[in-house]
Amino acid sequence: MSLSNAPPSMIYNQRQVPAVEAISSMRRFDSSNGNLFSGGGANEARIPISANNGFLDTNKGYLQFTVTGAAAEFSIDFTAGSFIERIEIQNQGRTVWRGDRYSLYHNAKKAYNSDSGDVNKLAACEGNRGLVLYQGADHAAHSISPVTMSGVGKAVAAGDSKVYTLDLECGLLKNTLKKAIPQGANFDIVVRFRANNSAICAHTGAPTWTISDCRYYTPSYQILSSEIMNMYSSMVAQGAVTWSGDYLKTYVNTTNAGAGPSTLQLNDRSLSVKGFLTILRLDTADTTLTTLSNSGFILHNTTGAVTSYEMNVGGNILPASGRIDLNVAADGENIGRAYNEALRTLCDEGKSESTSQVTAGQFLSDIVTIDANKTLANTAAKGVLALDCRKFDALSLTMTGLNTAASSAPNTMIIEHSSFGVALDATTYSICQGTWQLTPTGEITVSV
Repeated sequence: MSLSNAPPSMIYNQRQVPAVEAISSMRRFDSSNGNLFSGGGANEARIPISANNGFLDTNKGYLQFTVTGAAAEFSIDFTAGSFIERIEIQNQGRTVWRGDRYSLYHNAKKAYNSDSGDVNKLAACEGNRGLVLYQGADHAAHSISPVTMSGVGKAVAAGDSKVYTLDLECGLLKNTLKKAIPQGANFDIVVRFRANNSAICAHTGAPTWTISDCRYYTPSYQILSSEIMNMYSSMVAQGAVTWSGDYLKTYVNTTNAGAGPSTLQLNDRSLSVKGFLTILRLDTADTTLTTLSNSGFILHNTTGAVTSYEMNVGGNILPASGRIDLNVAADGENIGRAYNEALRTLCDEGKSESTSQVTAGQFLSDIVTIDANKTLANTAAKGVLALDCRKFDALSLTMTGLNTAASSAPNTMIIEHSSFGVALDATTYSICQGTWQLTPTGEITVSV
């Protein structure tokens, strides 16, 4: 017998150790190319980030901007992440992280990977309404209604301004082992905003918006121990300063208007794909003001529905256990496997599945149009097609995903469906592992 057989509560030789001497502060980095952006004018903010004087704990960082409405009232499309078309991080003119159609991914992550505390944070910081129950004027007595995370965000009146604070879904900044951006690194965060009607939703009128005061906040710390900093400098010189996180690759397709199968061309080439996520939307979503363009994710419309899906990666069909079947009808309802894949694909690193706010009713819904009374608050569609590709989910392991770079054979997603009547917009994300390295010259390199 030894102390290793004893309960942790009586192992008194396990102690905390004193932290290295350091000073910390909250840093603010402002847009360098102007202060006013819109969906119909200047739409790209460039924010230079410098870690020359310390380490940046970007796992606790956030993007902040002010939205001012004009002409008519509008609602936030689920979260204020809906204003963002693309986020790109550049180092010395080279892209080291990029998220195209970022608003869709941001909202999918917030819907499928938020606990109750996160919902309150989204209501306070990102313009969501939080947990709601829409009963309506003719609410039936003794009916059972679910309380859900609101499918539509808060209203912004013409002339009003609101400040939003976004927790970005970027693996370079919010990385797997919560590493700080190393001292000596410099890069730009380039935020491209969406077109006017694509970013918001409204049942009437022609609202417009502008964005100002776009900036990034993050805690920073400076190590005062010369001995520790000498060790760090040696690590940089040896190329040993690396960190890993989620890297996004985006593929845009359309489904067949008639009955399937629809084959989505991906041709992904990555060393470790953790999962694939496909979001289907109405083909008019980005131009129709009444549509939830950034959060209305559908598995069916009024004429057709997805009945199954699978991946073909390098000639191998995934999942190997057989295609994932779906039935959105009340009689024969079958969404369990698809819902489970979404939880596993959109969870944080080191977890087997996420804590989701998407109800079965929302997963099955095809409601994406806002009306004057916001009746879709509990029923807005949130169904997605996902496939978890991880071999292991231990936080200590790397390269646990699917290697799609090993073969030059095409990679496709095959969706079986009845006739939609119109082609649907299909956005697929390859969520893969990116590994970044700080070189002795201050360059950041990425391996994906």
